[in-house]
Amino acid sequence: MNRQLSLMNLVLALAVAAVGAAVAADRAPQAGPGWTGLTNVKDVIDARQELMEQIENNMPAIDGLQVGVDSDSDQLRATAATLSAMLLAAPHLFPPTTNRYDPKAKEPETLALPAIWQDFTAFSRLAAASAAAAEQMANATTKEQLRVTGRNLRASCDACHALYMRSYTPPKAQDSDLEFDFDSAIKKK
Repeated sequence: MNRQLSLMNLVLALAVAAVGAAVAADRAPQAGPGWTGLTNVKDVIDARQELMEQIENNMPAIDGLQVGVDSDSDQLRATAATLSAMLLAAPHLFPPTTNRYDPKAKEPETLALPAIWQDFTAFSRLAAASAAAAEQMANATTKEQLRVTGRNLRASCDACHALYMRSYTPPKAQDSDLEFDFDSAIKKK
């Protein structure tokens, strides 16, 4: 628990640092120390990927409410409060210089779609809606309110991902995969 909170605090600190860089970059785009969005684009992409991963790592207990998994209400509220802060910081980790999605790449540098920067206001509003949903969950007083607000939080996250994140397409089995001779491969070792 303490390790998880420490990690979340570290990720939040990274997000706050990136926010400062993003705000400064809007005022005077130039290269140099402190202009992270310009000079260390990959670091900003890595920071936002880490933030999103930590957000998702906190969702299983919240999602579990939807299928009747009983969780500690105080812990759920604390997690939701942390998620709210993380979601408020998230848009600031998307400066325009990080628009590096390559649809032709098998493993692109980022899964963030260019639609984010085409209408950044809409993207920011969805992130704010997710933060508000998490805040509502943090303020829930009953298990039923936790369940409903948890469902709303998941829905707001999913809505944003549907619009702004490359969807996962699983690989398709080829005929050669189906005809592969596993016995021969094992005998060769």
